Amino acid sequence: MKKVVVVGAGYAGLSGALELRRRLPDSDTVTVISGSKYFIFYPSLIWMVQYERDLADISFPIQPVLAEAGLEFVNAWVNTINPLDKTVALSTGQTLTYDKLMIAAGGAWDWDAVPGLGPPPAGYTVSILSPQAALDAQAAWTAFLIDPGPIVIGATLNTGLFGVAYELALNLDMALRRDNLRDRASITFVTPEPFLGHFGHGGLGNSRHIIEEAFAKRSILSITEAQIDHIEPDAVVLAGQRRLSSRFTMIVPPYRGIKPVRDVPNLADEQGRIPVDDFYRSLVYPDIFAAGVAVQVKSPVRTTLPCGVLVPGTVSAEMGRGAAANIAADLGHGDAVPKPADGLKSFYVFDSGSHGVFMSLGAQPWLNVQLNIPGPWSHWAKIAAERYQIWQLQSGRY
Repeated sequence: MKKVVVVGAGYAGLSGALELRRRLPDSDTVTVISGSKYFIFYPSLIWMVQYERDLADISFPIQPVLAEAGLEFVNAWVNTINPLDKTVALSTGQTLTYDKLMIAAGGAWDWDAVPGLGPPPAGYTVSILSPQAALDAQAAWTAFLIDPGPIVIGATLNTGLFGVAYELALNLDMALRRDNLRDRASITFVTPEPFLGHFGHGGLGNSRHIIEEAFAKRSILSITEAQIDHIEPDAVVLAGQRRLSSRFTMIVPPYRGIKPVRDVPNLADEQGRIPVDDFYRSLVYPDIFAAGVAVQVKSPVRTTLPCGVLVPGTVSAEMGRGAAANIAADLGHGDAVPKPADGLKSFYVFDSGSHGVFMSLGAQPWLNVQLNIPGPWSHWAKIAAERYQIWQLQSGRY
């Protein structure tokens, strides 16, 4: 009997665990560890700010899905990983042994990257990167509407999740226009990218033109190759001390691998991301695999300021399935399948309610499609994507 442990139950962890169960015999155990009892569709947290979604709409409990598939679940945080003993120590006091380990736990937001970054009381910015943060941002937005003013949205150095910043800027513009308040609130977008729509990839098809056009039509100001020096209660201060007044600030921080991963010698890079081969196997520890944003994905282009790379949920899920197939192959079930992370297909929809951007990405040229979509179609497309992906995971069909 072999033991496989999966750390994390997001896109990569849940899809990977389900794939492992399909590929491995019943005599092998697959155990999923997650500090959360729920899967959350994070792309839709943005809609909670304006009361367009409740958390119950975009989440579901993990345990019933895993139990139905014959998977074991432990609701705990990982304290330490020992690749020599092949053990994982948990916050509950348990220690699990493994023959193969899949790390799909994502990471943690590095709020210390910029002074003043992060929610109160430590910082002066709102966030929509967790359920509680989205609820706090909802309250902050409600207060802002009573007495509007300048808004600053953007990203720090080494950020890869540019999409949420772009989408929030478009959504806030739409909300302000709906309430006839747009003339009382400027929106400025700051990013380390060399141009809008770069995403750490050098642009995705005609993404630059599409986003520049969308921002111009909505009078959203932008500052590219911007480095944030610090954040004050009423301003974002850039390198060179350019000061941008702000009454509502959302800045996406860098993402780091979880501390137990960073603590393992030679497992991860300086940001806690795990370098892997084309089979999602650690380059140092052959019994450890990684998937999703836990994986080191380098930008394919050089930029003046360091930018991370966008890794959508659809890519994370495919990584999880690929890692699972290769773990099963290592255990004698099926053939190993190379699937380089930079060659996976994905799609992403940016939505503002009345306008959107659809992007399809893939190794084949015909998969690279970017469309500027006027009207409510993008909103409906994103809702459809949300419903479909939640149904896939909740029904165990991912």
